[in-house]
Amino acid sequence: MKRILEVKNSTTNWVVLRECGQEPLQFFWFRASIRFLNSMLNSNSKTLRCLLKADLHLASFDSSCWSAQVSNAFNGLQGSAMFKQKMLRATQVPMQEFICDLRFRHLKVWGEAHFSCPRAINKKAVTYHKWCGSSESGPRGSPFSMPSYLYKDLDKHVLRNFSRFRLRAHHLRVESCNWHGGSSICDQCECGEVQDEKHVLFFCKCAEMCEMRMRYRDLFEGMFKTLHEFAPPLSSEFIPFWLVNTVSLILRSMHSWKKNHTDSSSLCQI
Repeated sequence: MKRILEVKNSTTNWVVLRECGQEPLQFFWFRASIRFLNSMLNSNSKTLRCLLKADLHLASFDSSCWSAQVSNAFNGLQGSAMFKQKMLRATQVPMQEFICDLRFRHLKVWGEAHFSCPRAINKKAVTYHKWCGSSESGPRGSPFSMPSYLYKDLDKHVLRNFSRFRLRAHHLRVESCNWHGGSSICDQCECGEVQDEKHVLFFCKCAEMCEMRMRYRDLFEGMFKTLHEFAPPLSSEFIPFWLVNTVSLILRSMHSWKKNHTDSSSLCQI
């Protein structure tokens, strides 16, 4: 998936999985293992059921057997004790409860990020979760869905650059200063702010950056929805990009209404 998005190998795996709307491989492996366990318990084969019971009995003193490894994998789940008990008693594990519990354990990785500020904690997972990640549920019960730009017919270089921007695999100074050293303050304008995603999208006065924001505004409009959490700009003379975009939309609407009203008046006079 990193090759598809064309991001660096150092990009956080959890971020890449969420961007692509995928769940980790461990989720599918564990779910398949429990389904296999339940199917063996329901099997018509007496030999297979006896083999499973022998393996369950072996798990109490041999940690290398299949049942022992599956039992250890339950650790960390909220219903870990109940799932282990059902397995050792050779009764079916409730799949719906198990899957919800397993997903909850995987979502804990975003727990720290949810209560953290990207500018206070310089971590890619925190930045992605707070500023870029989609909170919409995906198909088939997946907790996250793919962002809309991955469904668009974009040029390869646009898709690559936008993916890198969202996953903090870019060359903005907040990231490049980690390996090149130096300051993270923006060198393209005089705002004196850290050159990160938030600054580039809303507060940077660089003419080239402003032109790119307007050119690709349809890609950026889904990002940074919780505007009330953003700090105000340092300069009262500068209007943030999102407000400029809103004003331009209002002006276009007023112009369209005025034109339609004029056309209607002309038709009435005729």
